Amino acid sequence: MKETKTPRGLFARIIKRLGLEKQLRTIKRNLGFFIGGLVFFVLLSVFAVIGLHEVLAESSFGPYLSLVFSDPWMVLKNWHSFTFSIFESVPGANLVILLFVVAVLLTFVRLVSIYFNKFLSIIKNINKKQYGHK
Repeated sequence: MKETKTPRGLFARIIKRLGLEKQLRTIKRNLGFFIGGLVFFVLLSVFAVIGLHEVLAESSFGPYLSLVFSDPWMVLKNWHSFTFSIFESVPGANLVILLFVVAVLLTFVRLVSIYFNKFLSIIKNINKKQYGHK
């Protein structure tokens, strides 16, 4: 009976490939989670913008905004009174909610891009056979 020899470094190549497969599973799971979060916060931001639009329509912010465009020199002359009036008329809670949702949305966009790049690099490594498999 003829004895066959295993190629040199086969075990290391197998372990490296298994490590790549484990990283790929982890990145796929995280990428799915972040894409789901991104979709959720896109929908939430749409509702936050609609809510802010409704509150701004009911508040007295519109006349202040039109005053800036119709008579900017008067606004600059009385800027201190104008800024206090703006702060009183802006719906603060809704604006804070909108800014929070946008911040979280941008965070999820960044995380999705990071994990998508990691996913592509691992797929590239597997396809290039850089792990030593022939």
